[in-house]
Amino acid sequence: MKILISGFAVFVIWCFISAWIYNDKLLPAMKKPVPVLSTSESQSREADSLMKLKALMPRELSIYFDFDKSEFKTDQQYDAAIADFRAWLEKYPGAMIKVDGYTDIVGTTEFNQELGLRRAHAAGKYLEDHGITTDRIIAGSNGEDMLTGDYITPEGRAKSRRTVISIKMQ
Repeated sequence: MKILISGFAVFVIWCFISAWIYNDKLLPAMKKPVPVLSTSESQSREADSLMKLKALMPRELSIYFDFDKSEFKTDQQYDAAIADFRAWLEKYPGAMIKVDGYTDIVGTTEFNQELGLRRAHAAGKYLEDHGITTDRIIAGSNGEDMLTGDYITPEGRAKSRRTVISIKMQ
């Protein structure tokens, strides 16, 4: 009988406390006005124009390399893409060309970092030969970071041996 009486007392106390919390704390908090953050129309137009600008930007160009090499075979596709990059740079003087070299995981990290940089410089030289000035090119190496293919099969490793050329807006 003592257990039933004590259980009933705890239940009544719990009901009073939960009703107090609900009525005095939760309901007023739910009735408070919620501030609405609005963006101005100029901010909205600016965001839209940036998205349109990004959509018009030339696509990234990936140049693939043979194992342990930093020379590549020229291709008509590369020439056409570089013409698009050159036209973009003429239209937007604040833009730069970003050239990132990548490798597969075969070799030491230091060697792969250096090989990625050699690949980026080779692609940068190719850009220079096609009319893009060196002051508009940023070359860098990511080495074996950011693999695109798997690292187990030769085909997967070949996908990671690349240089990616893209536009960088300032």
